[in-house]
Amino acid sequence: MAVPLAARWLLTAVFAAAGLAAVLPQPGRAGDARPADRVSAALCPVMCAALTAMTWRSEPAAAVWFQAALFGCAALWFVLASLPGSGRPPRLGLTGLHHALTAGAMIWMLTAMPGGAKPSPSPGHGAMAAMPGADMPTPDLAISFLFAAYCAVAALSLLAQAIGPGPRVKDPAAASQATMNAGMAAMLLAML
Repeated sequence: MAVPLAARWLLTAVFAAAGLAAVLPQPGRAGDARPADRVSAALCPVMCAALTAMTWRSEPAAAVWFQAALFGCAALWFVLASLPGSGRPPRLGLTGLHHALTAGAMIWMLTAMPGGAKPSPSPGHGAMAAMPGADMPTPDLAISFLFAAYCAVAALSLLAQAIGPGPRVKDPAAASQATMNAGMAAMLLAML
């Protein structure tokens, strides 16, 4: 399925905004951030950069598998950091599991989606042109749809957490995560 150029630019802007918001200093969080939190925060802009690259072009198979390994390590990090006894409160444990699921969605998009590890069909068409949903087996479609639905629901939940009373954003980190999850849901649906 070919994705229009305007949609690619929109997704690029979404992921750039989410990545930028993730690296900007958060008021009240700099002094109390633990090393584990810093590692987790560093993975968000990396994921945004990978999503932006995925929007525009297919990578060589070696780069795809490197990214899949990186996000596999990230998923493992988030799962281990959210286990009881890791010193994190239960709410942060659920956040870690959410990040593990989004890292899993990244691995899915990189490896299982048609065209994910193939070069572009022709110059200027990018990765998404090689992703016809009609060629996907039913289980692949179901998994892609479940990841897209999860990302959409997570985006709404994070958006509710980010928005305060009035026109202010009370939690910029949650707003960044909501933006990235909405973009991931859109990409997963566009690839069907």
